[in-house]
Amino acid sequence: MSGVRFGVARPPRLSDDFVPWIEHAEKVGASLFGFGDSQTMWPDPYIGLTLAAEHTSKALIGPMVTTPVTRHPTTAASAIAAVQHLSRGRAFFGLGPGDSAAYNIGVPSVRMAEFEEYATCVRDLCARHEAVYQGRELRMNWDTDPVPLWVAGDGPRMLELGGRIGDGVIVGNGATPELVAYARSHIAAGAAQSGRSIDDIEIWYMARVHVTDTVERGIEDLGFYLASYANVRYRRAMHDKGVTVTDDIAEKLRAFRDAFDGRQAYDPGNRHNLDLLDSLGLTRWLADQFLVTGPLDLVVERVRALVDAGARNIVIPQMLPDPIATTTRLGPVIAAVA
Repeated sequence: MSGVRFGVARPPRLSDDFVPWIEHAEKVGASLFGFGDSQTMWPDPYIGLTLAAEHTSKALIGPMVTTPVTRHPTTAASAIAAVQHLSRGRAFFGLGPGDSAAYNIGVPSVRMAEFEEYATCVRDLCARHEAVYQGRELRMNWDTDPVPLWVAGDGPRMLELGGRIGDGVIVGNGATPELVAYARSHIAAGAAQSGRSIDDIEIWYMARVHVTDTVERGIEDLGFYLASYANVRYRRAMHDKGVTVTDDIAEKLRAFRDAFDGRQAYDPGNRHNLDLLDSLGLTRWLADQFLVTGPLDLVVERVRALVDAGARNIVIPQMLPDPIATTTRLGPVIAAVA
């Protein structure tokens, strides 16, 4: 399994352990750092990216992910081009349509055509210093450098768009071999539309990996995050995401979505949303799809199955209160697989 890479992602919380965590994670084996962009939930990701650029030497760094909703393309291009300069060419521009960043301020995420225009505009501004956006000519008047465009998604349309226009794709959920295969099939279809192969695209699969004593303890630890991701994944569509959703499950997901409290989405200490999942009988159904958790041997076995399915790059969110401890527990997984 040589050539397998692991990355880590977390909100850019400005705690005292933030820089020590960055330095520790690279020593443990992290080849990528991603920082989320949700302005009402945590600080701006470019603060975290700047610190990562200064305190790492080899890892890739970029937003995971930013959105067209809250940043003009010239603003986005200026920010990521600066990170590219600071990191000496290690930046990527991870872009999604906008979930919590848009949802929490009561505005819709962008449509597919708007997303594509924005994405290619930012890439062109960095690489060529000029682009046309919404009928207007835009120009960067400083020496920006090209930055790879990585498209994020887990539904068929976004995965195919990533395969068609992206230098890379961030698969929102790659926690089972079936979901890895599903993503690869749609990325390959998109790549073919632009005369490319899936091998021409750098693909990173999000997998919520957590090493702990038991599977049940892992679900309890990450239940708040599981609930938040379920709300994002099933907010607009129940189907066509690589998982069979029965009518009964769909009804329960709608009830969960209606009662979900977005203000508590990423609070490990609040059980409201996890209790909702428990009361509806959805917790284990979701955990089997989205979490890779339990004792070390079980986690290693499941991660190896993802690699066998084609996931050569795996990014692991670090959402718990002590990221140095949870990242440390990932060390043996990275050593065993990579």
